[in-house]
Amino acid sequence: MTQQQQEADDWVALMHGPDAETHREAFEAWRSEPRNAAAYARSAEAYAVGSSMSPARVEAMARANEEKRAKTRWGLATAAALVLVAGGALYVQSLSDETRLAQSPNASEERELADGTKVILTSGAKIETRFTPERRLVILTSGAARFEVAHDASRPFTVIAGRSETTALGTVFEVDLRKGAPRIRLVQGLVEVRSNSGGAVLRLEPGQSADVPAEGPKMAGMMASPVPTKLLAADNLPLRSVLDGANKLNAKPIRLADAALANLPVSGRFDLADSGALARKLGTAFGLAVDERADEIILAKK
Repeated sequence: MTQQQQEADDWVALMHGPDAETHREAFEAWRSEPRNAAAYARSAEAYAVGSSMSPARVEAMARANEEKRAKTRWGLATAAALVLVAGGALYVQSLSDETRLAQSPNASEERELADGTKVILTSGAKIETRFTPERRLVILTSGAARFEVAHDASRPFTVIAGRSETTALGTVFEVDLRKGAPRIRLVQGLVEVRSNSGGAVLRLEPGQSADVPAEGPKMAGMMASPVPTKLLAADNLPLRSVLDGANKLNAKPIRLADAALANLPVSGRFDLADSGALARKLGTAFGLAVDERADEIILAKK
């Protein structure tokens, strides 16, 4: 094993430990070097399947890392992370209710996550989920996946794929790792795309795509034919985005009498296939007047 790969292994152990955030700044500085980032990605993937290792193997790795502590500046970080192993408990195993692995062969496979989010895995996709009371984190290490995110306003839903981080704001979206730089395609709702190496934060709208190369996320154009989705889980999604999705599915569109209403934050689960029922539900939620006409529905302030 090269020194660089050993450093990556040490960082994986540390950043999956309970004190990860205290080392975040140093870790990001180290990972900003492309070769380090590539080594870390390899180690992270190996970590994802680490729960299959025997306790004896884990303890042997711990002893080997401990012996090297005096020889490398990453030794202290390794020792701290491996304290969890010394007591006979592997950190991956301790997350049995919070971390789940899933992988798909070349054919598509649909999974439902613990929070109710639906995921379609394709092209040998492999994901790891880490759900806590504060957040929902999914790590995609290969292939491509489509996410229909379950509504939970108290826990943000983020997908990490390579250097990309995509946070859903009531959404159906796809993440593709098959061509090097991660590509994110938004089908419905709203997502924010960022890179852990810096650059601008992009907010995508339905039909838009973004690539996330080393220099940061950039727009990649529109999808040829966004897939309409009848159910929407919104988490502070602007009202205009909800109506855009509904109007693509219905012959009778919902309009706003006042453009200022477009930014009202919407949360909850909605069936977009019935524009009349949706308009009445939104009218009740925001105290708006619902004027249903022959060819359109108008939402207005009372």
